[in-house]
Amino acid sequence: MDKHLIFYLMFFPTAILFLWGMGLRTSIWLEGTIEGAEDATKWEKLKILLKRGWRGFRDRPGWYIKVLISDVIFHRKLFGQSFFRWLAHTLLVFGFVACFIVDMLKGFTTFYLLELSRYIPLFSFAHEFETGSVRPFLDFFLEFFSFLILVGCMMAIFRRFFLRPDQLRTEEEDITSLLLILFLELSGFFIEGYRIAHPEVAEVKVYMANFTPASANNWISFGGYFLSQFLRDMKLNADFLWYFHVIPSLIFFIYIPHSKLLHIFTSSMTVFADRQKE
Repeated sequence: MDKHLIFYLMFFPTAILFLWGMGLRTSIWLEGTIEGAEDATKWEKLKILLKRGWRGFRDRPGWYIKVLISDVIFHRKLFGQSFFRWLAHTLLVFGFVACFIVDMLKGFTTFYLLELSRYIPLFSFAHEFETGSVRPFLDFFLEFFSFLILVGCMMAIFRRFFLRPDQLRTEEEDITSLLLILFLELSGFFIEGYRIAHPEVAEVKVYMANFTPASANNWISFGGYFLSQFLRDMKLNADFLWYFHVIPSLIFFIYIPHSKLLHIFTSSMTVFADRQKE
C-alpha cells in the first residue's frame, strides 16, 4: 500500500484526537468568568477573547511582534534566572517551531503544489522545492533545527537528573515527555542515516520522500550522514523503521494536550497577558 495513504489513514484520526484534547482543555479554561460577561456561554466567552486579542494586535502590532520575539521565542525573563535552563528551553521551543514551519513548507511544496503543477503550470515553481536549488536548504534547516531540539532535550535531561536544582521537582510526566522527545529525535536521525547508507531505500520511496544527491548528504544531512557511516553493513526492515518512528510521533501529537507540553501553545497567551498587565 502507498505510504502516503497509510500515513493519512493514521494521521486523520490523530488530528481528530489532538483537536479533541485541545477542545477539552479550552472548555476547562472557559469555565472561568470574564469581567463584564459573567453570564456568557463558553462559546460567547471564546468569541469575546478572540475579539479582544485581535483588537489588541490591530492597535499595537509592533508591541506584539516585539514580545513574541523577545519573550515567547527567546524567553527574556528566563534568561535572567538561569542561562542553562534558558538555553535548553529556547533550543527546544525554537527548534520545534522552526522545524514545524520548515516541514510544513517542505511537505506543502514537494507534494501538494507538485501534484497541482501537473495540471496548473502556474505551480511549476514547486519543482525547485523538490529537486531544484531550494531543496538542499530545506533539508539543511530541517536537519539543523532537529539537531537543536536534540541538544535542548539532552540539556534538559542533564539538568533534571544530574544538576538537580533545589527548586526542581521531577514528576513522571516530565520523564515521559523528555524521553519521548529524545526517542523521536534519535529515531529520526537513525532512519535518515539508514536511508543515506542504503540508497535503494530512497529509490523505492519507503519513507514517502525523494532524497537529495548523495554528494550533498555530508553537509545537508550532517547528523544522518554521520550515523550512515556505521550503518552501511547493517540490513534492517525499512518499513519497520518507518513505523518505528511515525507511530510514536503520532502518539506524541495526541499526548501534547494532556501534558505539560501544552504550554508550547499556551505560554504565548500567558506571556502576552502578563506583559499587558505590566
